[in-house]
Amino acid sequence: MKNQKRHSRKLLSILLVLCMALTIVPITAFAAGVNYIDKISVTYTKPDYKAGDAPQAAATVTEGECSVAYEYWMEIEQKTEGSVWTSTGRYWYSDSSKMASLAADKQITQFEAGHHYTYNIVLKTNSGYFISEDTSVSAGGHKFDKVAFKANLEIREMSTELRIYSPYSIDLPAASTDEVITTVDIGNVWKNLDSTKPVAFTAEVNPNNSACSGKVEIVEEAWEKSTYGESTPITDVIKSTDTPRNPIAGGEYWYSIVLRAKEGYVFSDNVTFICEGKTYTAQTANTSVSDNGKTFTAWEFLLPVIASDGADDTVIKDVEVIGATLSYDAGDTPKATAVTKDIGANYEIAYESWEDEQHALWYSDEHYYPSELFLDRFTSFEEGKSYRYSILLKAKNGRTFAATDSGLTVTVNGWTVEQQNISMNLDGQSVYVTGIATITPTKPVEPKEIEVIEINNATITFKDGDKPVFTGNVPDNKDYAFRCEWWSLDSDTGLVSTEPEWGSGIYKNKITTFEAGKTYHYGVYVTAYYGNFSPDAKLKINGQYVNYKRIGDDDNMQTMWLETDLTMTPFDSSHTHSYGADWKSDSDNHWHECSCGSIADKAAHDMETKNAKDATATEKGYTGDKVCKVCGYTVKGKEIPVSGTTKPTNPTKPDGNKGEEIPATGTTKPTEPTNPNGDGNGNTNSPQTGDNSNLWLWFAVLFLSAGMLIGTSAYSKKKKYSK
Repeated sequence: MKNQKRHSRKLLSILLVLCMALTIVPITAFAAGVNYIDKISVTYTKPDYKAGDAPQAAATVTEGECSVAYEYWMEIEQKTEGSVWTSTGRYWYSDSSKMASLAADKQITQFEAGHHYTYNIVLKTNSGYFISEDTSVSAGGHKFDKVAFKANLEIREMSTELRIYSPYSIDLPAASTDEVITTVDIGNVWKNLDSTKPVAFTAEVNPNNSACSGKVEIVEEAWEKSTYGESTPITDVIKSTDTPRNPIAGGEYWYSIVLRAKEGYVFSDNVTFICEGKTYTAQTANTSVSDNGKTFTAWEFLLPVIASDGADDTVIKDVEVIGATLSYDAGDTPKATAVTKDIGANYEIAYESWEDEQHALWYSDEHYYPSELFLDRFTSFEEGKSYRYSILLKAKNGRTFAATDSGLTVTVNGWTVEQQNISMNLDGQSVYVTGIATITPTKPVEPKEIEVIEINNATITFKDGDKPVFTGNVPDNKDYAFRCEWWSLDSDTGLVSTEPEWGSGIYKNKITTFEAGKTYHYGVYVTAYYGNFSPDAKLKINGQYVNYKRIGDDDNMQTMWLETDLTMTPFDSSHTHSYGADWKSDSDNHWHECSCGSIADKAAHDMETKNAKDATATEKGYTGDKVCKVCGYTVKGKEIPVSGTTKPTNPTKPDGNKGEEIPATGTTKPTEPTNPNGDGNGNTNSPQTGDNSNLWLWFAVLFLSAGMLIGTSAYSKKKKYSK
């Protein structure tokens, strides 16, 4: 009996020692020298899921020593309206083995109408790397900041697994028994915009088209003025639902219309849209169906209308021609390069011509040569001879030219032609312009290659919801012209500055407004008046040199389509902008970088930040106020050691909260069940594991275990002495 008790006490002592050893494991696991991951970035696509679609894997790790272990969709529900969203016990996994472990009735093989689903990502660290509560995480453009502060993030498996819960979810509308409208046919749109009269709205649904007649109603028409090219943009939107008012004279207005399906009807996702007998496609009109199929919207499908000033707008008073080649060397061949400045002008250049001292002629159009045989032609310029340049203009679209004594002005390459050099036909349909330029060609001089392309005043920073604005131009007297600029999101989505007159077929989807979190790319198109661009030409935008790559024919050095390295990610101006935790420094100052949104040039952003007001550098580090010159957000100065070993605290919002939160679906954090074959009771509150444990608890267990061991020893001695 005595030996049995002694044996039991030994076993108890051994167990207590093992407990002490186990308590040390988490401490040593997080000891110095462990490779913690500072930042993790994950991207994922968001397919436009509809009922019947199968889930698909979509996530990729773009930064951080980890990879996607698997993704999963979870079906969620509210037991009662307004209650917490919980799991129904049904899942889809990108991991086939996990899917196979689920019962058939617990597997999501396709999304169902009227159900709700939430998307989740599970990451696994690479060998030798761990995740800590200080790890910064972003997913799909949403920055969660540190793991410790976000309910959407959870560390598991001894800090080697990170779960990102519900970065987004989908709600599929219930199946409808309403009749589907596949065609929308409207007409009688009022286009006579006159600044002296209120805008009239007269559109109606075609009563002769049974596909939509009696099934839809027009709820709103609108004309919105473009602000493109305006030094001081003036926004003007005139709606049929507003008090009637006049448009702004000279404003370029775009038309839009909104229709609603009547009771018992819904619009198809692929509606055929007809306006005044013309059918519009996805390439020629912007349309959308919303409100679960009840609302149809179409915009920017008609050509824009210029609001008149009440005067007769059929008479052309201002003519402007650009791009005319007015300088040649001996031996050069004349060429037609002049174009109307306004691509949509109501006049055109019939021909360009040169005439020498002996009345020999060159015409850009063969049909205009005189029939007299004694008039000579020439095909190249001769040295020492004098040549005079002229053009013939023709009106189109039913317009006529105003008489010179009624205010007609003609400008060529920025120079206004004198009235005595303008002759008009009696019918007012054509104007002959002479005395534009006189040249005496000399021996050819090898033109210098254009080494620098300079674009100024380009708008390259936007906020969430801003419409694209194109304002770039080239300095005066340059040997090249700025033809257009553009923004692109991807190969199918973008907008060219010259649309809709030119370039509308380049991008299938048009950028109407910029969206926060998406990255847009900037490009320009320039052409040389004469000479060539250097193959190594540098590109300077808004005073800063930028990198680029050429698009198109690399052998044609007179034109340059340039896709630049400038990118722009709009920031959401409705949220307070936080500052990043990483501090930068140079020999003069200390600063950190504002995360309110990227601007085109990184160096320019740094310069804006480091020159913030009252910023100083002392032996203790940065102590002055920080003011972001992009968004204006201000953070009071903090004392930061020059060594940079101490990170600044995360600045707070004015309401006292840290950073910008991305809310999870509902009010609780949905988690994946530990056992996929469990009871399916929808419990989503999983216990925290990994490095979420508190060290003080481990120490408490350690001290308690030590106390029990000492107590056991003391008790043993006491029994021995008593005996």
